[in-house]
Amino acid sequence: MKTSKFFFLGLLSLGVAFSSCSSDDEETPPAGTCATPTDLIIDNTTASSVTLSWTSTGSAWTIEYGAAGFTQGSGTQVEANTKPFTINGLNSNTEYNFYVRNNCTDGASGFSSSVSISTPTPLVGSWTAYDVSPLLASFGITGITAEFSSNNGYVVTSEAAGAQTVLEGTYTIGDPNSEGIYSIVLNQSSPNSLTSEGIFKVYAASPDSMWYEVAQTDPGITGVTPPTQEAGFGSTSGGAFGMTNIQKYNRQ
Repeated sequence: MKTSKFFFLGLLSLGVAFSSCSSDDEETPPAGTCATPTDLIIDNTTASSVTLSWTSTGSAWTIEYGAAGFTQGSGTQVEANTKPFTINGLNSNTEYNFYVRNNCTDGASGFSSSVSISTPTPLVGSWTAYDVSPLLASFGITGITAEFSSNNGYVVTSEAAGAQTVLEGTYTIGDPNSEGIYSIVLNQSSPNSLTSEGIFKVYAASPDSMWYEVAQTDPGITGVTPPTQEAGFGSTSGGAFGMTNIQKYNRQ
């Protein structure tokens, strides 16, 4: 595919990092007391949820969590009666600490050692275009898939006239605004080098969907400016392209 004036890429990045304290640091409780849970681990994470599991007797536990470094006792506490247990409503791209305690008939244990995790940005993962933007369609593109990883790399594959073009590079994203719109900068390295800037927003659903709008900024194109968080979708070149520059994806 010949290089066009614009590259509209769908993105995703998954950044999961976790660490837990060794169970060797925990003291074995005296016989007859409520035993502290051990082996607290992360089973799964998304941009807004985490699934925890642990080793413990009993059937009732309290999980306490908060932003990394929070003072224990001041965090959010939820009651769990099953394990693994999923906590929803987390913020994306945020590091959290988690603890769990056992609730027994004769009292509660102490809290376990902590486990930490950084939730990924909602961009991380695999996406498939469900609606190729009119601007891309005008160049003969009929399909797009995108893979965005936790190490800020991306691979986007487009199809046109039975042939595939693979775009690769790295990306960085900024904080979302009050409407959940993120800014993004793409540094493409293959098949040629260029930079694009723009915005995206992930809509939580089943599956998630994403609106994505970017424009090439380096080398610059006369009269072309990228969309901004403040102006929102449809703001490429001050709105000159209307909504035709918005690429829409579903999470695979």
